[in-house]
Amino acid sequence: MPLSPLPRSALTESKSVAGPQEFSVFDGAVVNESLLYRTNEVIINWAFFALMLTATEVGFRLGRKSEARTPESIKSQIFTVEAAILGILALLLGFTMSMAVSRFEIRKQLVLEEADAIGTSRLRAQLLPAPAGPEIASLLSQYVNVRVQYGTVGDDLARLEDLNSQTTRLQTELWSKTTAYARQDPNPVTTGLLLQSLNQAIDLGEARWMAFQNHVPESVIYVNAVVGLLSAMLVGYSFGVNGRRNIFSMFMLAVAITLVLAVIIDLDRPRSGYIRGSQQPITDLLQRR
Repeated sequence: MPLSPLPRSALTESKSVAGPQEFSVFDGAVVNESLLYRTNEVIINWAFFALMLTATEVGFRLGRKSEARTPESIKSQIFTVEAAILGILALLLGFTMSMAVSRFEIRKQLVLEEADAIGTSRLRAQLLPAPAGPEIASLLSQYVNVRVQYGTVGDDLARLEDLNSQTTRLQTELWSKTTAYARQDPNPVTTGLLLQSLNQAIDLGEARWMAFQNHVPESVIYVNAVVGLLSAMLVGYSFGVNGRRNIFSMFMLAVAITLVLAVIIDLDRPRSGYIRGSQQPITDLLQRR
């Protein structure tokens, strides 16, 4: 059977070892260096919570100033607008939460698929005779160890770049050794199956990297924050024109909106967030040597 070349994803990653011009996955805009993702999420959450309380208080004071000259008919219209903008906020938060959760689930699924592809490759390598079979199996064991670290390294960019270089080197070695053996194998069916699963593992490694970079668009999060602040201000204004302040309701509104936005931001930080996808499928491969 004809041999396919090294997969496109592997060729892309191999730029870092192919010549004197070293390629880094951290060049340009590959790593998200925007203000939102550089800032600690705890700081973002507390800052937004403070802004929510401030917006509520500003709205309340504006409402108190308008209380005397606001007729009852207008007050009822304010309630209608308040309900409408809170409804818009709920839709926005739900839509954005769905975006964040779907990306989180994709990252989890890619871990499982990559573990399956590596495990299948290791089983197929055992069908090859010595010395090719044991050599490829040994490289796959090293590859599993690197991929486990890759999923748990967090935001240590120097370590992440080192692991990416190791991944590229091992992918190149695996592909070279397998294709070299395939050229000498008179019955290439087994080798062809191994090449197929290796191809899938390499492509899934690239897919996982891109999934880590696939964030919810910043503009969507900013829109949620702005509409949340406007909602808080309008609620405060509504209390103001009615001449009474309900501190508990205002506080709980700020807490609820801040918590939802905090979860969205956390889900959107696969390496530094508190909610992280399980690496168990790949970790299990270490125990099945």
